[in-house]
Amino acid sequence: MRKITRSLFTFILSFILLSTLTGTVFAAPPAKWTVMVYISGDNNLEPFVVSDIETELAPTGSTKDVQVVTLADRIPGYDTSGGDWTGTLLFHVTKGMTATPNNATEDWGEKDMGDPQTLIDFVTWTKRNYPANHYALIFWGHGWNWRPGVVMRDDTNNDTLDYPEEKAAIPSLGFIDVVGYDGCNMSSIEIFNFWHGHATAVTGSQEWVGAEGLQYDLVLAQLAAHPNMTADQFTVAFAQSATADKTWSAVAVDSRFDTLLAAVADWSAALKKGLAQNRKQYDQAFTVTRSFWQAPADKDLFDMAYELTNKVNDQTIKSKSQAVMNAVSSVVLFDRHVNAYADTHGITIYETSKLSDPDYAYYTKNIDFASQTGWLSFLQAYVK
Repeated sequence: MRKITRSLFTFILSFILLSTLTGTVFAAPPAKWTVMVYISGDNNLEPFVVSDIETELAPTGSTKDVQVVTLADRIPGYDTSGGDWTGTLLFHVTKGMTATPNNATEDWGEKDMGDPQTLIDFVTWTKRNYPANHYALIFWGHGWNWRPGVVMRDDTNNDTLDYPEEKAAIPSLGFIDVVGYDGCNMSSIEIFNFWHGHATAVTGSQEWVGAEGLQYDLVLAQLAAHPNMTADQFTVAFAQSATADKTWSAVAVDSRFDTLLAAVADWSAALKKGLAQNRKQYDQAFTVTRSFWQAPADKDLFDMAYELTNKVNDQTIKSKSQAVMNAVSSVVLFDRHVNAYADTHGITIYETSKLSDPDYAYYTKNIDFASQTGWLSFLQAYVK
């Protein structure tokens, strides 16, 4: 008996030591959903970090069926109202929780939210400790589509989570059912493409996002009441919550997205082939296509195809443009926009006619969507 007791004690001690070394806690029973919120607030969004955790995540908090976990980074020394954070805190969010250091599950020290390894570590830790049938991952912070130097900006570390870094990190995250971008100008075909096959659906805005953004309290309350929501339903619920912004959409990026990629590939080939005869008409169509504030080269994909059908007489181009419109409609699960943005349909695409466009060189070198679909080949023939 003494030997058995000693062996059991040794096993338990070894398990505790291993858990300490690997940064794990005792894993919770599998939930139906685990919602992960990656809060990059080490920048001018700092004033919203504590309030968003306390007034949007904590009112519902975690339940038996829905676990809520957030990794939140603030500017050290900026504000002591929530207890000054000198590092980056990981919270398992419970109902009514205050976002103070003593309520944090772990203190990860000063983390660079622009480092893809931080994202990988957060998702890995959460999946290990709060397993679920389905996962949602929300990026809370600055955004600007695929452009470098903005997305998930971390001022202390002078870093951002640029397109190539996020794309490279995605395979290490495992499958994510729902992805959300609570940041500006992220609802683009370029962003959706690198989640293709790694998620079911993505939600974001084509335009800049104001202080409200996604309303987590509304969505988490819905999910707690209906934990059997599908990924499509949950993504749409997030998109519907962002009523203070000019645009918001939810888009399927699983196998349904294949139709859109194929349509864009055929369209790009037709546009390139007809360029010599229709350059003037392309110019006219692209000029009147709906664009977005601070991102004039981001154009609404559906509207661009629609304008081409009006300006170009070539029947092949008309047919391929209509196929793009049909494909956009088939993957957009939800699209909301104010009246002034009536020409938006949920997905942007980059377009420029100028070789001097400051984003053109980066786009041609880094955005795999463009090379995979032939859109890059068309742009290279079109710019001058």
